[in-house]
Amino acid sequence: MSAAAEPPVARATEPGRPGAAQTPAGIPIPPDVRSGPVVIGVDEFATCGRPLRAAVFMSRALGRDLLLVHVRRRAMPMVEGYVPIPEEMGINDQAEDAVEADLVASLKSSDDLSGVPWQLISATGEAAAEIIRVAVEREAALVVVGKKHKGFAEVLHRIASGSVSRAVVSAQKVPVLVVP
Repeated sequence: MSAAAEPPVARATEPGRPGAAQTPAGIPIPPDVRSGPVVIGVDEFATCGRPLRAAVFMSRALGRDLLLVHVRRRAMPMVEGYVPIPEEMGINDQAEDAVEADLVASLKSSDDLSGVPWQLISATGEAAAEIIRVAVEREAALVVVGKKHKGFAEVLHRIASGSVSRAVVSAQKVPVLVVP
């Protein structure tokens, strides 16, 4: 038998081949999809509904855990060169602790996360940079971000810091799903 007549050797990393990773539904996962969790940036529970449900869907579809990233905001000085005093930073930390406690309570009481292993981690800094950092460190399969901002305070924050979804997409280190 010649070498051309021999059947090709199946590689375990090719979709559709024996041993390739598959979704819980048996669909082959492309070899370039990383093995880590589905990562989603969350702020307040009320504003993360659709993106959260999309992340849960993708988590279930891929058979991956869900990693929620809450990025704490630091009070931004309105005057260049202003450095907040420690008491102001303490007040800001207390406010962020309260936001995070409300977020955790809402997530635990919600049916949106039922049946999906999830974890909430907290980071401090610029939201897009922290979401990207966590996604890269955890070898995320996918990042999910929301696009809609509501209220005047959010508009001011967006003007000052830019669009988180746009910054995450432009980084292109991990596949990104933007949900309006």
